[in-house]
Amino acid sequence: MKQNTQAFMLFLLAAFFTITLPNQTQAQYSTKNKKAIKYYQKARENLKRRKYDEGLAYLEKAVKKDPKFLEAHYQLASLYTRIFFNEPGAGEKVMNHYQQIVTADPGNKRYIHLNVTLGEQHLKNGKYDLARASVSRYLDAKIKSPRMNKKAQDIIATCDYAAKGMQTPLPFRPTPLTPPLNTLYYQYFPVLTADQNTLIFTGVKNQPSRRVAPDESMYVSYKKNGQWTTPESISDKINTIDNEGTCSISADGKVLVYTVCENRRRGTRRGVIGICDLFISVKVGGKWSEPKNLGPNINTRAWESQPSLSADGKTLYFASKRGGGKGGIDIWVSKMGEDGKWQPAKNLDERVNTPRDEVSPFIHVNGRTLYFSSEGHQGYGGKDLFSVDLFSLAKEKSKNLGYPINDYRDQVGLFITTDGKKGYYTQEEVVNGRMATSKLATFDMPDQIKPKITSNYVQGYVYDAKTKKKLQATIELKDVNTAQLQTSVSSDPQNGSYLIVLNNGAEYALEVKRKGYAFKSMKFNYAKGKDQNRLKSIFHSTRLEPVWFLL
Repeated sequence: MKQNTQAFMLFLLAAFFTITLPNQTQAQYSTKNKKAIKYYQKARENLKRRKYDEGLAYLEKAVKKDPKFLEAHYQLASLYTRIFFNEPGAGEKVMNHYQQIVTADPGNKRYIHLNVTLGEQHLKNGKYDLARASVSRYLDAKIKSPRMNKKAQDIIATCDYAAKGMQTPLPFRPTPLTPPLNTLYYQYFPVLTADQNTLIFTGVKNQPSRRVAPDESMYVSYKKNGQWTTPESISDKINTIDNEGTCSISADGKVLVYTVCENRRRGTRRGVIGICDLFISVKVGGKWSEPKNLGPNINTRAWESQPSLSADGKTLYFASKRGGGKGGIDIWVSKMGEDGKWQPAKNLDERVNTPRDEVSPFIHVNGRTLYFSSEGHQGYGGKDLFSVDLFSLAKEKSKNLGYPINDYRDQVGLFITTDGKKGYYTQEEVVNGRMATSKLATFDMPDQIKPKITSNYVQGYVYDAKTKKKLQATIELKDVNTAQLQTSVSSDPQNGSYLIVLNNGAEYALEVKRKGYAFKSMKFNYAKGKDQNRLKSIFHSTRLEPVWFLL
């Protein structure tokens, strides 16, 4: 759920920082200490020659001679932001130098904007009181900068929201999944099938380094006798030397949409249109098909990633940085037409997308409740998780999932089971601004944030009653009261298996059709929200021989 964000990147927001300051006379410096000024000037000379280590050493000598030497502190902060950002603790050093400046000369308008930068960092560290105090000092100075004023006011709004929300925490007790899961170096973005017997996730097997980039692949584990099997590569057709990950699986486990980020130098040349594209693979008879690019109605020359499929695999939500949206990264949706082709993607409305980033969509199998991550809606800082009923007649606003599921850190990558009882996500530990560990975890969903409509599923096989041959057939689900088609799926052409999702709160007719065979219909009553799976018989053949399946 946590998104890895390096601390030093926070300070790149101040894009006007430079490695060297304009020429100044001795009288213009904030110090009168001649030794400190001498060290500072030597530092400038070295920096002009790009001798950054020597320049850093002289600047440190300068602030040692005079701890209130503002220009030297500012230059040190700039160095740790632009040159030495990979050093351990670089972000903390930047903030320390900024703090030295605003403490030494609080009213100096040349550096007053640093209070906002300090406020941002305090917010990202969950120090709401310090964040509020920092930006309040800036606002009290009444600087005419609409952009910085808006940023400061947003930080105060976040601090106020967090203070109120933290007074009523939700019950939230995440538990890491036990071995043989969580045995890779990193694992994240878990998804499950509707029966909760197949788990797929993105994993990095070995420790990345500065020279070796992380190799992301997809892994699968199956639940057998109540235990998860050792994760294995999902398929050699899917995993390559490129990076593959952040996938979504249809409820029956037969349609997989995932992200491919192609390595231009040594990649497999699979026809990635942009930075990262979405690909699709279909499982037939237990084997995955050759992956295909989802095409220009989905993918652009921008970045597409983080897909989420509807239960029937015919509606796709995903994140994209393309133009034409509300701004930043937005969430888009595409539906599969009757011809089997994906229609042009549409931008979701303002209940979801904002001028800032929205990512990591997850559509529950009920087809209505969308969970997503946003930094544009009011939250606790960073990216928070929200939910919204996409088909609410009242067009209700998105709801923040609340504390402590959301906190000051980035929250992304939530998956919720069919019955709405369990949530799965990624637990990350960040050390010195870098992701140190990444584990899969589960938790009991608090009642306040469960999907309002939970679901069930019918699972079974279709075969010829006479020959026992497994058949491909169309299985349609209709609402008995309205006679409207809710969804349809096809059974596997090789093994006849199928799974179809039923939302609680209605009575359904399940119709099985295949040319040359008698039509068969069954009824299931979930008007009272029955959610216990049970065995029932299904007949599908001209002779109406019984087939057993799990409901």
